[in-house]
Amino acid sequence: MLKTLAKIRIILLGLIVSANVMASDNSIYIDQAGDNSTIYINQYGASNVVRGIQSSGSGNTTPAQIYGDNVTVTVDQIGASNTLNLGLDMSTASGGVNSSVTYSITGNYNTATINSNNSGGGTSASNIISVTQVGDSSTATVTMLGTSNTFTASQTGNYSVLVGNISGSSNTATVTESGGTANSTTITQTGDTGTASVTTVGASNTTTISQSGGSAGHQATVNITGSSNTTSVTQSGTSADSVVNIVGSGSGNTFTIISNTR
Repeated sequence: MLKTLAKIRIILLGLIVSANVMASDNSIYIDQAGDNSTIYINQYGASNVVRGIQSSGSGNTTPAQIYGDNVTVTVDQIGASNTLNLGLDMSTASGGVNSSVTYSITGNYNTATINSNNSGGGTSASNIISVTQVGDSSTATVTMLGTSNTFTASQTGNYSVLVGNISGSSNTATVTESGGTANSTTITQTGDTGTASVTTVGASNTTTISQSGGSAGHQATVNITGSSNTTSVTQSGTSADSVVNIVGSGSGNTFTIISNTR
């Protein structure tokens, strides 16, 4: 297995060198199997893609497949109109950190999709996903399933959208959006001890946080600076777990808070 991992890493590095030279329209295809894998991808230029092998059509709808536990993935992209489509398939649902994904992008019109439960088998747990997007009109969609997950994201730019769907217990989500208009943040945590913190600086911000169930959880903190802001926080549950702290500055703010701890 170690030899196989070494070969795959060399192939990726070769593709990285090609991406640096051509500087545009490069694709990295990943179909990796094995535990304790480490994958590093660095792309420079425009219209670069990280994805899986497309079975039909010419789009980027097939995610790069990574099978195994204790996987570390780092993706750095610099440029415009780049795409990341990453799917993780875990074989166990407990233990240490099953996967760690760090995604950093600088540029405009970039799109990222990360799914830690790509197989749909419900065996994804103890994952760490970090997303940093700098630029305008960027989109990041993160889907996590399992327990003890941690999701952190930072977006800086205009017209950027961040969507996080997290299921399980002991969840933590932190989102920072700054310096832009028409920002949108969506966090859905279904589990026990979820904590969500969102900080947005700009105009026309839309923030939606939904946390359900659990005991000794439900904390949501939203700090907004700007105008035309809309914030909706819904925290439910069967016991008394709900703390909501919202600080808003600007005009046209709408705060809707629904808490049900019965």
